[in-house]
Amino acid sequence: MPNATDLTHGPVAALSTALQDAAIGVVRMTGAGCHDIALRCFRPLGRTPVPRRAAVGHVFDAEGDIDLAVLTLWTAPHSFTGEDMAEFSCHGGRVVLYDVLAALLAAGARQAGPGEFTRRAFVGGKLDLAESEAIIDLITAGSRAAARAALSQAGGSLSRRCREIRAALVEADADIMAYVDFSDEGIVQADPASLLASLDAAIADLDRLLSTCKRGRVVRDGLPTAIIGKPNAGKSSLLNLLAGSERAIVTELPGTTRDVVGEEVSVGGLRLRLMDTAGLRETVDPVEKIGVARSRQAADEAALLLAVFDGSRPWSQEDDTVLSLCDGRDVIAVLNKSDLPQQLDGARLAAFAEVVPLSARSGDGLDELSRRIASRYAPAADEVLLTSLRHSEAAARAREAAQRAREAIAAGVEPDIAEVDIREAIEALGEITGERVSEDVVESIFSRFCVGK
Repeated sequence: MPNATDLTHGPVAALSTALQDAAIGVVRMTGAGCHDIALRCFRPLGRTPVPRRAAVGHVFDAEGDIDLAVLTLWTAPHSFTGEDMAEFSCHGGRVVLYDVLAALLAAGARQAGPGEFTRRAFVGGKLDLAESEAIIDLITAGSRAAARAALSQAGGSLSRRCREIRAALVEADADIMAYVDFSDEGIVQADPASLLASLDAAIADLDRLLSTCKRGRVVRDGLPTAIIGKPNAGKSSLLNLLAGSERAIVTELPGTTRDVVGEEVSVGGLRLRLMDTAGLRETVDPVEKIGVARSRQAADEAALLLAVFDGSRPWSQEDDTVLSLCDGRDVIAVLNKSDLPQQLDGARLAAFAEVVPLSARSGDGLDELSRRIASRYAPAADEVLLTSLRHSEAAARAREAAQRAREAIAAGVEPDIAEVDIREAIEALGEITGERVSEDVVESIFSRFCVGK
């Protein structure tokens, strides 16, 4: 990775689409001088290219023409990075793309490092750190909900919320420091009641933000979900139904599933990391015993349990075992085999807040199960989520510092002493957007990016 000085000087180039055969591939450059380099490698079919107007022509190197491509130029500061930029939209063959990039490097550009385009946008003030992080989340999103949450953050939703909270704390801090610095000029001490009101509002806003952490992590990383139940309740059939394929073996013989079977699926716009587990029962089979133990471990580690009960059979001791694993957990009960005559006493499921009748054989009830899962975890259209552990930890530290300041002022401590905690809260929020962040953190964030972004 280039050092911080290199990152803001000189033109860099990279392939911004995958190096594989495709209809179109993009090679981009940014930095002072990139227009000259682009034009040294491009022969237009018409007039000379001008910024913000696509031009068709041949890209060439010392050996001749490489491709018939489209060149688009942008001038600083009206570009993604805030610098001059150039993009070649080429035919997407691997040889073509490699040769176009090689031509630009031979003409004077440097190979861009991972995330260097976005980092230049951050250094140049086009993006803050939270917006920059959201770009890699958008690229790697594994579900519709994750992509939309990342797009919202890339558009500044989280940054705006943090800055609103930070601005209120900065105003309170300024009121305190004005008295400390200029009391001899008649500035009166900040009103404790006013300071408490500002801190209460900031703490409430941070609480609302922090309350989204759990769902935010689910949206970004997927929801660890364990399917549990007694043998032959239909757990593997439910996994196959959710996966849309025969992922797990299904037979009428109990104990077919001997180990935890994992699969990632999209349900209600969310990514579920499903674990189909061995049927929960007492057994003397040593292999099945290991499977049952692993099932219990998977249930312990899951964020959501789909507890499957066989509606075509009476309640059993094995169902009691399943019920005991659900105590105090996020769980949706699935009453399977709804297409068969029902023998299970429905009153047995009264402990569950949500019970979804379903036929894993026909698929009836799947839409309702998907809706129930999405209603628990999917964000509202305009909701701001904390999806990053780094953001969550910074917001938590800001909340703790604001709470300490509030308690001190409420106890009658001089406001200028509590100001230290207010300042800490301000700085913690600044870590999210990048106003207050170490170079090591910046390096760590951009090292996750791919080359060309």
